[in-house]
Amino acid sequence: MNKRLISILIAALLSLNLVIPALGVASLSNFDRVRTYDDRFSDLSPGLWYYDSVRNAYEYGIMDGRSAGLFNPSGRLTIAESIKLAVCLHQDYYAGVADFSNGTPWYKPYVDYALSHDIITDKYKNYNAVATRSDFAVIITGAMPNEALTPINSIPDGAIPDVDEGYSYGKAVYRLYRAGILTGYEKNGAFYPGRSLSRAEAAAIIERIVDTDSRRTLALATPMTAEQIYKMASPCVFYIEIFDDSGILLKTGSGFFITESGVGVTNYHVLVGAVSAKITTDDGKVFDITGIYDYDWKRDIALVKIDGKGFNHLKIGDSQDIQTGETVYSLGSPLGMQSTFSKGIISQASRDVDGSDYIQIDAAISPGSSGGVLLDVFGRAIGITSASMVEAQNLNFAIPIATLTELSNVDHVPLASILIKAEYYKDYYPAPDFGAYFGIEVFFSDPSGPRNFSYLLSELPDDADAAIDEYLHIVEQNQFTLFSQREGEDGGKILMYHNSNTGVIMTLSRETINNNECFSISLV
Repeated sequence: MNKRLISILIAALLSLNLVIPALGVASLSNFDRVRTYDDRFSDLSPGLWYYDSVRNAYEYGIMDGRSAGLFNPSGRLTIAESIKLAVCLHQDYYAGVADFSNGTPWYKPYVDYALSHDIITDKYKNYNAVATRSDFAVIITGAMPNEALTPINSIPDGAIPDVDEGYSYGKAVYRLYRAGILTGYEKNGAFYPGRSLSRAEAAAIIERIVDTDSRRTLALATPMTAEQIYKMASPCVFYIEIFDDSGILLKTGSGFFITESGVGVTNYHVLVGAVSAKITTDDGKVFDITGIYDYDWKRDIALVKIDGKGFNHLKIGDSQDIQTGETVYSLGSPLGMQSTFSKGIISQASRDVDGSDYIQIDAAISPGSSGGVLLDVFGRAIGITSASMVEAQNLNFAIPIATLTELSNVDHVPLASILIKAEYYKDYYPAPDFGAYFGIEVFFSDPSGPRNFSYLLSELPDDADAAIDEYLHIVEQNQFTLFSQREGEDGGKILMYHNSNTGVIMTLSRETINNNECFSISLV
Protein backbone atom coordinates (compact mmCIF):
# COMPACT_ATOMS: atom_id res chain seq x y z
CA MET A 1 0.00 0.00 0.00
CA ASN A 2 1.53 3.30 -1.04
CA LYS A 3 2.02 6.27 1.23
CA ARG A 4 -0.67 8.29 -0.51
CA LEU A 5 -3.29 5.59 0.10
CA ILE A 6 -2.23 5.28 3.74
CA SER A 7 -2.54 9.05 4.13
CA ILE A 8 -6.02 9.02 2.63
CA LEU A 9 -7.13 6.21 4.97
CA ILE A 10 -5.73 7.99 8.03
CA ALA A 11 -7.47 11.21 7.01
CA ALA A 12 -10.73 9.35 6.52
CA LEU A 13 -10.46 7.71 9.92
CA LEU A 14 -9.66 11.02 11.58
CA SER A 15 -12.59 12.60 9.80
CA LEU A 16 -14.85 9.75 10.94
CA ASN A 17 -13.71 10.15 14.55
CA LEU A 18 -14.45 13.86 14.48
CA VAL A 19 -18.04 13.44 13.36
CA ILE A 20 -19.00 10.58 15.65
CA PRO A 21 -20.59 12.87 18.29
CA ALA A 22 -22.51 14.72 15.58
CA LEU A 23 -23.78 11.45 14.12
CA GLY A 24 -24.81 10.08 17.52
CA VAL A 25 -28.56 9.78 18.10
CA ALA A 26 -29.84 12.08 20.81
CA SER A 27 -31.61 9.83 23.28
CA LEU A 28 -32.18 9.09 26.94
CA SER A 29 -30.46 5.78 26.23
CA ASN A 30 -27.20 7.72 25.98
CA PHE A 31 -27.17 8.00 29.76
CA ASP A 32 -24.90 5.27 31.13
CA ARG A 33 -23.65 4.46 34.59
CA VAL A 34 -20.01 5.48 34.44
CA ARG A 35 -18.99 4.85 38.05
CA THR A 36 -19.97 2.87 41.14
CA TYR A 37 -21.32 4.50 44.27
CA ASP A 38 -19.73 2.14 46.85
CA ASP A 39 -21.21 3.96 49.90
CA ARG A 40 -19.11 6.97 49.01
CA PHE A 41 -20.97 9.54 51.13
CA SER A 42 -21.00 9.11 54.91
CA ASP A 43 -23.92 11.54 55.34
CA LEU A 44 -26.27 9.21 53.45
CA SER A 45 -27.87 6.01 54.67
CA PRO A 46 -30.30 3.52 53.11
CA GLY A 47 -33.89 4.30 54.02
CA LEU A 48 -33.63 8.04 53.45
CA TRP A 49 -36.11 9.13 50.78
CA TYR A 50 -33.35 10.56 48.60
CA TYR A 51 -30.74 7.78 49.07
CA ASP A 52 -31.41 5.98 45.77
CA SER A 53 -31.70 9.26 43.87
CA VAL A 54 -28.31 10.49 45.07
CA ARG A 55 -26.68 7.15 44.35
CA ASN A 56 -28.12 7.06 40.83
CA ALA A 57 -27.25 10.71 40.06
CA TYR A 58 -23.69 9.96 41.16
CA GLU A 59 -23.36 6.73 39.17
CA TYR A 60 -24.62 8.45 36.01
CA GLY A 61 -21.81 10.94 36.50
CA ILE A 62 -24.13 13.94 36.82
CA MET A 63 -23.67 14.87 40.49
CA ASP A 64 -20.68 14.78 42.82
CA GLY A 65 -20.25 15.37 46.53
CA ARG A 66 -19.66 18.76 48.10
CA SER A 67 -16.48 17.62 49.88
CA ALA A 68 -14.50 14.44 50.47
CA GLY A 69 -16.88 11.72 51.59
CA LEU A 70 -19.87 14.07 52.02
CA PHE A 71 -22.80 14.77 49.72
CA ASN A 72 -24.49 17.44 51.89
CA PRO A 73 -28.10 16.56 50.93
CA SER A 74 -29.62 19.57 52.68
CA GLY A 75 -27.17 22.01 51.08
CA ARG A 76 -28.62 24.64 48.75
CA LEU A 77 -27.78 24.64 45.04
CA THR A 78 -26.45 27.81 43.44
CA ILE A 79 -27.31 29.13 39.98
CA ALA A 80 -23.85 28.05 38.76
CA GLU A 81 -24.25 24.51 40.10
CA SER A 82 -27.69 24.28 38.49
CA ILE A 83 -26.25 25.31 35.13
CA LYS A 84 -23.46 22.73 35.46
CA LEU A 85 -26.03 19.96 36.05
CA ALA A 86 -28.06 21.12 33.06
CA VAL A 87 -24.99 21.22 30.82
CA CYS A 88 -23.97 17.68 31.86
CA LEU A 89 -27.48 16.43 31.12
CA HIS A 90 -27.46 18.15 27.73
CA GLN A 91 -24.10 16.72 26.66
CA ASP A 92 -24.96 13.23 27.85
CA TYR A 93 -28.29 13.30 26.05
CA TYR A 94 -26.87 14.53 22.74
CA ALA A 95 -23.37 13.06 22.70
CA GLY A 96 -23.30 10.32 25.31
CA VAL A 97 -20.52 12.03 27.21
CA ALA A 98 -20.10 14.98 29.54
CA ASP A 99 -16.49 16.12 29.67
CA PHE A 100 -15.67 19.55 31.06
CA SER A 101 -12.85 21.19 32.92
CA ASN A 102 -13.38 24.08 35.29
CA GLY A 103 -12.32 27.54 34.23
CA THR A 104 -11.91 30.92 35.92
CA PRO A 105 -14.27 31.35 37.58
CA TRP A 106 -14.90 27.65 37.80
CA TYR A 107 -18.35 27.82 36.20
CA LYS A 108 -17.35 29.87 33.08
CA PRO A 109 -17.10 26.90 30.65
CA TYR A 110 -20.53 25.67 31.73
CA VAL A 111 -22.12 29.11 31.40
CA ASP A 112 -20.54 29.61 27.95
CA TYR A 113 -21.85 26.23 26.79
CA ALA A 114 -25.30 26.88 28.24
CA LEU A 115 -25.55 30.24 26.45
CA SER A 116 -24.30 28.88 23.13
CA HIS A 117 -26.79 25.97 23.25
CA ASP A 118 -29.78 28.02 24.47
CA ILE A 119 -29.98 26.16 27.77
CA ILE A 120 -30.15 29.62 29.29
CA THR A 121 -31.15 32.63 27.22
CA ASP A 122 -29.38 35.36 29.16
CA LYS A 123 -26.62 35.86 31.69
CA TYR A 124 -27.33 35.84 35.42
CA LYS A 125 -26.20 38.73 37.58
CA ASN A 126 -24.92 36.47 40.35
CA TYR A 127 -24.01 32.87 39.58
CA ASN A 128 -23.19 32.23 43.23
CA ALA A 129 -26.73 33.12 44.33
CA VAL A 130 -28.87 30.30 45.73
CA ALA A 131 -31.15 28.91 43.04
CA THR A 132 -34.88 28.91 43.67
CA ARG A 133 -37.04 26.00 42.64
CA SER A 134 -38.32 28.08 39.72
CA ASP A 135 -34.73 28.92 38.67
CA PHE A 136 -33.85 25.24 38.62
CA ALA A 137 -36.98 24.29 36.67
CA VAL A 138 -36.17 26.83 33.93
CA ILE A 139 -32.49 25.86 33.68
CA ILE A 140 -33.09 22.10 33.62
CA THR A 141 -35.91 22.18 31.06
CA GLY A 142 -33.70 24.37 28.86
CA ALA A 143 -31.30 21.42 28.61
CA MET A 144 -33.84 18.82 27.52
CA PRO A 145 -35.93 18.68 24.31
CA ASN A 146 -39.64 17.91 24.30
CA GLU A 147 -39.09 14.29 23.33
CA ALA A 148 -37.07 13.74 26.53
CA LEU A 149 -39.90 15.12 28.64
CA THR A 150 -42.81 13.19 27.21
CA PRO A 151 -46.01 13.96 29.19
CA ILE A 152 -47.38 11.12 31.27
CA ASN A 153 -49.70 13.27 33.41
CA SER A 154 -52.64 15.40 32.36
CA ILE A 155 -52.09 18.59 34.35
CA PRO A 156 -54.43 21.37 33.19
CA ASP A 157 -53.21 24.96 33.28
CA GLY A 158 -54.02 26.37 36.71
CA ALA A 159 -54.00 22.96 38.42
CA ILE A 160 -50.74 23.74 40.25
CA PRO A 161 -52.12 26.03 42.97
CA ASP A 162 -49.17 28.43 43.17
CA VAL A 163 -48.03 28.45 39.51
CA ASP A 164 -49.80 29.76 36.44
CA GLU A 165 -48.54 28.66 33.04
CA GLY A 166 -48.31 32.33 32.08
CA TYR A 167 -45.61 33.02 34.67
CA SER A 168 -42.04 33.43 33.39
CA TYR A 169 -41.21 30.01 34.80
CA GLY A 170 -44.70 28.54 34.36
CA LYS A 171 -44.16 26.56 31.15
CA ALA A 172 -41.01 24.94 32.54
CA VAL A 173 -42.73 23.89 35.76
CA TYR A 174 -45.76 22.47 33.94
CA ARG A 175 -43.47 20.53 31.56
CA LEU A 176 -41.78 18.87 34.52
CA TYR A 177 -45.09 18.08 36.27
CA ARG A 178 -46.59 16.66 33.09
CA ALA A 179 -43.47 14.55 32.49
CA GLY A 180 -43.70 13.09 36.01
CA ILE A 181 -40.44 14.68 37.13
CA LEU A 182 -41.99 17.09 39.62
CA THR A 183 -44.93 16.20 41.84
CA GLY A 184 -45.06 19.16 44.21
CA TYR A 185 -45.59 19.30 47.93
CA GLU A 186 -48.50 17.91 49.93
CA LYS A 187 -51.69 16.63 48.37
CA ASN A 188 -52.51 19.76 46.41
CA GLY A 189 -49.29 19.65 44.40
CA ALA A 190 -48.06 23.13 45.37
CA PHE A 191 -44.66 23.91 43.85
CA TYR A 192 -43.36 26.72 46.11
CA PRO A 193 -41.44 28.44 43.32
CA GLY A 194 -39.60 30.88 45.57
CA ARG A 195 -38.07 28.29 47.86
CA SER A 196 -34.46 27.24 47.49
CA LEU A 197 -33.67 23.77 46.19
CA SER A 198 -31.77 21.22 48.25
CA ARG A 199 -29.13 18.96 46.71
CA ALA A 200 -31.25 15.95 47.64
CA GLU A 201 -34.21 17.39 45.72
CA ALA A 202 -31.96 18.11 42.74
CA ALA A 203 -30.75 14.50 42.78
CA ALA A 204 -34.36 13.25 42.67
CA ILE A 205 -35.08 15.48 39.67
CA ILE A 206 -31.91 14.32 37.88
CA GLU A 207 -32.82 10.67 38.50
CA ARG A 208 -36.32 11.12 37.03
CA ILE A 209 -34.95 12.88 33.95
CA VAL A 210 -32.37 10.16 33.26
CA ASP A 211 -34.49 7.14 34.22
CA THR A 212 -38.06 7.23 32.88
CA ASP A 213 -39.05 4.31 35.14
CA SER A 214 -38.59 6.57 38.15
CA ARG A 215 -41.01 9.21 36.91
CA ARG A 216 -44.23 9.70 38.89
CA THR A 217 -47.86 9.73 37.86
CA LEU A 218 -50.19 12.20 39.53
CA ALA A 219 -53.48 13.96 39.00
CA LEU A 220 -54.27 17.48 40.16
CA ALA A 221 -57.74 18.94 40.36
CA THR A 222 -58.44 22.05 38.32
CA PRO A 223 -59.33 25.15 40.35
CA MET A 224 -62.92 26.26 39.94
CA THR A 225 -64.10 29.77 39.20
CA ALA A 226 -65.91 31.70 41.93
CA GLU A 227 -69.17 31.27 40.00
CA GLN A 228 -68.67 27.50 39.78
CA ILE A 229 -67.87 27.22 43.49
CA TYR A 230 -70.96 29.19 44.50
CA LYS A 231 -73.22 27.18 42.20
CA MET A 232 -71.85 23.92 43.57
CA ALA A 233 -71.70 24.85 47.26
CA SER A 234 -74.82 26.95 47.86
CA PRO A 235 -77.23 23.96 47.88
CA CYS A 236 -75.02 22.39 50.58
CA VAL A 237 -75.12 25.36 52.98
CA PHE A 238 -78.14 26.20 55.15
CA TYR A 239 -79.58 28.90 57.40
CA ILE A 240 -80.27 27.89 61.04
CA GLU A 241 -82.93 29.25 63.40
CA ILE A 242 -82.70 28.46 67.13
CA PHE A 243 -85.75 28.39 69.45
CA ASP A 244 -86.27 28.18 73.23
CA ASP A 245 -88.83 25.99 75.03
CA SER A 246 -91.57 28.57 74.30
CA GLY A 247 -90.85 28.52 70.60
CA ILE A 248 -89.32 32.00 70.68
CA LEU A 249 -86.57 32.62 68.14
CA LEU A 250 -83.32 33.14 70.04
CA LYS A 251 -80.76 33.55 67.28
CA THR A 252 -79.72 32.47 63.81
CA GLY A 253 -76.61 30.98 62.28
CA SER A 254 -75.26 28.89 59.43
CA GLY A 255 -74.28 25.30 58.74
CA PHE A 256 -73.50 22.91 55.91
CA PHE A 257 -74.06 19.27 54.95
CA ILE A 258 -71.23 16.76 54.86
CA THR A 259 -73.33 13.67 54.05
CA GLU A 260 -76.29 12.90 51.84
CA SER A 261 -78.16 11.47 54.85
CA GLY A 262 -78.35 14.79 56.70
CA VAL A 263 -75.25 15.11 58.87
CA GLY A 264 -74.57 18.83 59.21
CA VAL A 265 -71.76 20.93 60.63
CA THR A 266 -72.06 24.17 62.58
CA ASN A 267 -70.48 26.02 65.48
CA TYR A 268 -71.44 24.81 68.91
CA HIS A 269 -72.22 28.36 70.05
CA VAL A 270 -74.92 28.53 67.36
CA LEU A 271 -76.79 25.70 69.09
CA VAL A 272 -76.24 26.42 72.77
CA GLY A 273 -79.46 27.09 74.65
CA ALA A 274 -81.62 25.59 71.90
CA VAL A 275 -84.59 23.39 72.68
CA SER A 276 -85.39 23.09 68.99
CA ALA A 277 -83.98 24.29 65.69
CA LYS A 278 -84.74 24.24 62.01
CA ILE A 279 -82.83 24.89 58.83
CA THR A 280 -83.70 26.48 55.52
CA THR A 281 -81.82 25.41 52.40
CA ASP A 282 -81.04 27.76 49.54
CA ASP A 283 -84.11 26.60 47.60
CA GLY A 284 -86.39 27.66 50.48
CA LYS A 285 -87.16 24.20 51.89
CA VAL A 286 -87.38 23.91 55.69
CA PHE A 287 -86.19 20.91 57.72
CA ASP A 288 -86.02 20.19 61.46
CA ILE A 289 -82.78 19.56 63.30
CA THR A 290 -83.75 16.36 65.10
CA GLY A 291 -80.72 16.21 67.36
CA ILE A 292 -77.02 16.59 67.94
CA TYR A 293 -74.50 13.81 67.35
CA ASP A 294 -71.47 15.18 69.09
CA TYR A 295 -69.84 18.49 69.96
CA ASP A 296 -66.80 20.13 71.47
CA TRP A 297 -67.69 23.37 73.17
CA LYS A 298 -64.06 24.39 73.59
CA ARG A 299 -63.31 23.96 69.89
CA ASP A 300 -66.79 25.35 69.10
CA ILE A 301 -67.85 22.62 66.67
CA ALA A 302 -70.92 20.41 66.49
CA LEU A 303 -72.41 17.72 64.28
CA VAL A 304 -76.20 17.76 63.92
CA LYS A 305 -78.82 15.49 62.40
CA ILE A 306 -81.23 17.07 59.92
CA ASP A 307 -84.54 15.32 59.26
CA GLY A 308 -84.39 14.21 55.65
CA LYS A 309 -82.21 12.54 53.04
CA GLY A 310 -80.76 13.08 49.61
CA PHE A 311 -79.09 16.34 50.60
CA ASN A 312 -76.39 17.98 48.53
CA HIS A 313 -73.20 17.87 50.54
CA LEU A 314 -69.67 19.21 50.40
CA LYS A 315 -66.44 17.32 49.95
CA ILE A 316 -64.06 17.61 52.87
CA GLY A 317 -60.66 19.07 52.09
CA ASP A 318 -57.45 18.76 54.07
CA SER A 319 -57.02 21.79 56.31
CA GLN A 320 -53.52 20.60 57.19
CA ASP A 321 -52.35 21.23 53.61
CA ILE A 322 -53.48 24.84 53.35
CA GLN A 323 -50.99 27.65 52.88
CA THR A 324 -50.94 31.30 53.84
CA GLY A 325 -51.90 33.38 50.80
CA GLU A 326 -54.24 30.83 49.22
CA THR A 327 -57.55 32.07 47.83
CA VAL A 328 -60.60 31.02 49.86
CA TYR A 329 -64.35 31.60 49.83
CA SER A 330 -66.85 31.85 52.70
CA LEU A 331 -70.52 30.97 52.38
CA GLY A 332 -73.13 31.45 55.08
CA SER A 333 -76.04 33.55 56.32
CA PRO A 334 -74.70 36.69 58.04
CA LEU A 335 -77.45 38.74 59.69
CA GLY A 336 -79.94 36.26 58.24
CA MET A 337 -78.94 37.07 54.65
CA GLN A 338 -78.91 33.54 53.32
CA SER A 339 -76.32 32.30 50.81
CA THR A 340 -73.94 35.25 51.22
CA PHE A 341 -70.72 34.52 49.35
CA SER A 342 -67.38 36.29 49.80
CA LYS A 343 -63.82 35.87 48.57
CA GLY A 344 -60.50 36.43 50.31
CA ILE A 345 -57.17 34.88 51.18
CA ILE A 346 -55.75 32.91 54.07
CA SER A 347 -54.03 35.62 56.11
CA GLN A 348 -52.39 33.01 58.34
CA ALA A 349 -52.80 29.25 57.86
CA SER A 350 -52.40 28.51 61.57
CA ARG A 351 -53.17 31.16 64.16
CA ASP A 352 -53.25 30.41 67.88
CA VAL A 353 -56.07 32.29 69.61
CA ASP A 354 -56.43 31.62 73.33
CA GLY A 355 -54.88 28.18 72.97
CA SER A 356 -56.96 27.04 69.97
CA ASP A 357 -55.85 26.73 66.37
CA TYR A 358 -57.67 28.81 63.75
CA ILE A 359 -57.36 29.67 60.07
CA GLN A 360 -57.10 33.45 59.86
CA ILE A 361 -58.80 34.88 56.77
CA ASP A 362 -59.74 38.24 55.31
CA ALA A 363 -62.85 36.90 53.53
CA ALA A 364 -65.76 38.90 54.95
CA ILE A 365 -67.93 37.29 57.62
CA SER A 366 -70.44 38.87 60.02
CA PRO A 367 -72.70 37.78 62.91
CA GLY A 368 -74.80 34.93 61.56
CA SER A 369 -71.90 33.63 59.47
CA SER A 370 -71.03 31.38 62.42
CA GLY A 371 -71.18 27.76 61.33
CA GLY A 372 -70.79 28.61 57.65
CA VAL A 373 -68.21 27.01 55.43
CA LEU A 374 -64.75 28.08 54.31
CA LEU A 375 -63.97 26.68 50.86
CA ASP A 376 -60.76 26.26 48.88
CA VAL A 377 -60.45 26.90 45.15
CA PHE A 378 -61.57 23.35 44.43
CA GLY A 379 -64.84 23.82 46.33
CA ARG A 380 -63.79 21.63 49.26
CA ALA A 381 -64.68 22.47 52.85
CA ILE A 382 -61.51 23.36 54.74
CA GLY A 383 -62.96 25.28 57.68
CA ILE A 384 -65.98 26.40 59.68
CA THR A 385 -66.33 30.19 59.81
CA SER A 386 -66.70 31.15 63.45
CA ALA A 387 -65.42 34.51 64.67
CA SER A 388 -64.16 38.02 63.94
CA MET A 389 -62.03 40.44 65.89
CA VAL A 390 -64.52 43.04 67.09
CA GLU A 391 -62.01 45.89 67.20
CA ALA A 392 -60.25 45.14 63.91
CA GLN A 393 -60.97 45.08 60.20
CA ASN A 394 -61.01 41.85 58.19
CA LEU A 395 -59.48 39.76 60.97
CA ASN A 396 -61.75 36.76 60.69
CA PHE A 397 -61.32 33.17 61.77
CA ALA A 398 -62.36 29.68 60.79
CA ILE A 399 -61.95 26.41 62.64
CA PRO A 400 -59.90 23.87 60.64
CA ILE A 401 -62.14 21.17 59.19
CA ALA A 402 -59.72 18.52 60.49
CA THR A 403 -61.22 19.00 63.97
CA LEU A 404 -64.31 17.11 62.79
CA THR A 405 -62.35 13.86 62.97
CA GLU A 406 -62.56 14.17 66.75
CA LEU A 407 -66.38 13.93 66.69
CA SER A 408 -68.69 10.94 66.29
CA ASN A 409 -71.76 10.82 64.07
CA VAL A 410 -73.08 7.45 65.23
CA ASP A 411 -75.88 8.36 67.66
CA HIS A 412 -77.70 11.64 68.21
CA VAL A 413 -79.63 13.07 71.15
CA PRO A 414 -82.22 15.89 71.36
CA LEU A 415 -80.81 19.42 71.49
CA ALA A 416 -82.57 20.08 74.82
CA SER A 417 -80.64 17.24 76.48
CA ILE A 418 -77.36 19.15 76.29
CA LEU A 419 -78.67 22.29 78.03
CA ILE A 420 -76.74 23.14 81.16
CA LYS A 421 -78.98 23.66 84.17
CA ALA A 422 -77.87 26.61 86.26
CA GLU A 423 -79.22 28.85 88.99
CA TYR A 424 -79.53 32.52 88.10
CA TYR A 425 -78.84 35.78 89.86
CA LYS A 426 -82.05 37.18 91.31
CA ASP A 427 -83.68 39.71 88.97
CA TYR A 428 -80.99 39.09 86.35
CA TYR A 429 -82.26 36.04 84.47
CA PRO A 430 -80.63 34.38 82.57
CA ALA A 431 -77.23 35.35 84.07
CA PRO A 432 -75.92 32.13 85.70
CA ASP A 433 -74.95 32.42 89.37
CA PHE A 434 -71.18 31.79 89.56
CA GLY A 435 -71.21 31.05 93.29
CA ALA A 436 -74.21 28.73 93.14
CA TYR A 437 -72.74 26.81 90.24
CA PHE A 438 -69.37 26.18 91.91
CA GLY A 439 -70.70 26.02 95.51
CA ILE A 440 -68.75 28.97 96.90
CA GLU A 441 -69.84 32.12 98.76
CA VAL A 442 -69.59 35.73 97.65
CA PHE A 443 -66.35 37.21 99.00
CA PHE A 444 -67.19 40.86 98.34
CA SER A 445 -70.23 42.74 97.07
CA ASP A 446 -70.47 46.48 96.50
CA PRO A 447 -74.03 47.66 97.22
CA SER A 448 -73.35 51.23 96.11
CA GLY A 449 -73.41 50.61 92.35
CA PRO A 450 -74.63 47.93 89.96
CA ARG A 451 -74.92 44.42 91.33
CA ASN A 452 -71.29 43.41 91.91
CA PHE A 453 -70.17 39.99 93.08
CA SER A 454 -66.57 38.92 93.69
CA TYR A 455 -65.42 35.37 94.44
CA LEU A 456 -62.13 34.05 95.78
CA LEU A 457 -60.42 32.03 93.08
CA SER A 458 -58.67 30.02 95.77
CA GLU A 459 -62.03 28.52 96.79
CA LEU A 460 -62.79 27.07 93.38
CA PRO A 461 -62.76 23.27 93.33
CA ASP A 462 -60.73 23.18 90.08
CA ASP A 463 -58.07 25.13 88.28
CA ALA A 464 -59.18 28.78 88.10
CA ASP A 465 -58.65 29.17 84.34
CA ALA A 466 -60.58 25.98 83.60
CA ALA A 467 -63.41 27.03 85.94
CA ILE A 468 -63.71 30.45 84.32
CA ASP A 469 -63.73 28.88 80.85
CA GLU A 470 -66.51 26.57 81.97
CA TYR A 471 -68.50 29.51 83.36
CA LEU A 472 -68.08 31.49 80.12
CA HIS A 473 -69.39 28.46 78.28
CA ILE A 474 -72.55 28.57 80.41
CA VAL A 475 -72.88 32.32 79.89
CA GLU A 476 -72.75 31.86 76.12
CA GLN A 477 -75.16 28.96 76.27
CA ASN A 478 -77.64 31.27 77.96
CA GLN A 479 -77.64 33.55 74.91
CA PHE A 480 -75.08 36.10 76.09
CA THR A 481 -72.87 37.44 73.31
CA LEU A 482 -69.40 38.90 73.82
CA PHE A 483 -69.46 42.45 72.49
CA SER A 484 -66.42 44.06 74.13
CA GLN A 485 -63.02 42.96 75.35
CA ARG A 486 -60.40 45.26 76.80
CA GLU A 487 -57.37 45.20 79.05
CA GLY A 488 -57.66 46.27 82.69
CA GLU A 489 -55.15 48.33 84.66
CA ASP A 490 -53.43 45.17 85.88
CA GLY A 491 -53.21 43.74 82.37
CA GLY A 492 -56.08 41.26 82.82
CA LYS A 493 -58.98 40.91 80.37
CA ILE A 494 -62.30 42.61 81.02
CA LEU A 495 -65.13 40.94 79.09
CA MET A 496 -68.57 42.40 78.47
CA TYR A 497 -71.48 40.16 77.47
CA HIS A 498 -74.98 41.19 76.41
CA ASN A 499 -78.22 39.22 76.27
CA SER A 500 -80.35 40.82 73.55
CA ASN A 501 -83.52 39.05 74.70
CA THR A 502 -83.47 40.42 78.28
CA GLY A 503 -81.12 43.39 77.96
CA VAL A 504 -78.86 42.14 80.77
CA ILE A 505 -75.20 43.15 80.51
CA MET A 506 -72.49 41.19 82.33
CA THR A 507 -68.98 42.53 82.91
CA LEU A 508 -66.48 39.82 83.92
CA SER A 509 -62.94 40.33 85.15
CA ARG A 510 -60.18 39.02 87.36
CA GLU A 511 -58.98 41.52 89.97
CA THR A 512 -57.19 41.76 93.31
CA ILE A 513 -59.28 42.73 96.33
CA ASN A 514 -57.54 43.12 99.70
CA ASN A 515 -54.59 41.13 98.36
CA ASN A 516 -56.88 38.32 97.25
CA GLU A 517 -57.22 37.24 93.61
CA CYS A 518 -60.88 37.29 92.72
CA PHE A 519 -63.26 36.76 89.83
CA SER A 520 -65.73 39.62 89.67
CA ILE A 521 -69.12 39.94 87.99
CA SER A 522 -71.06 43.16 87.46
CA LEU A 523 -74.69 43.04 86.30
CA VAL A 524 -76.83 45.83 84.87
